[in-house]
Amino acid sequence: MRRVIGALFAALFPATASAIGLEIQGYPAGVIADVSHVVPVGDRGSVAALGGWNFTDRGDFGEHADEHGGGPGLGVAAWRWFGADQTGWGLGARADLWWLEIEWEDAGRRGETDVLVLQPTARAGYAWRLGNEAMRVEASLSLGAEINVSTTGEDVGEGAILLLGVAVSR
Repeated sequence: MRRVIGALFAALFPATASAIGLEIQGYPAGVIADVSHVVPVGDRGSVAALGGWNFTDRGDFGEHADEHGGGPGLGVAAWRWFGADQTGWGLGARADLWWLEIEWEDAGRRGETDVLVLQPTARAGYAWRLGNEAMRVEASLSLGAEINVSTTGEDVGEGAILLLGVAVSR
């Protein structure tokens, strides 16, 4: 059984083909920093598992006069590239779960809300290889939603989200 599991893991995540990456995404109310494990799917596709931190400063974009905070998250992403070797233009999708701690203030009142956020996005981007082609750079624009799935405390902001990102992988 151990050999079967090992063979399955090696087939799904081949050591020579997978890459480790870093991604930064900015949006009007914050910044997301991720580390990813990217696995190619054929010559033009990839899937990734991501883990990172979401830093948010929503100001008055939310339910209160000032909302800020952040927290850890996990996600999955998939890309379909139109160029060979996963380069050129591409389209993708990503879904993240964020465990955020939001501090807020309103007319002399202060509080804290813990919120589980589902963040699905559709993505478009461009990727190219650098140097010896082991390094890959990707720029992306994502449009999606922040959906508060579970809230402990007063309601905080949610809604549409637009992200501009840059990723580097090797």
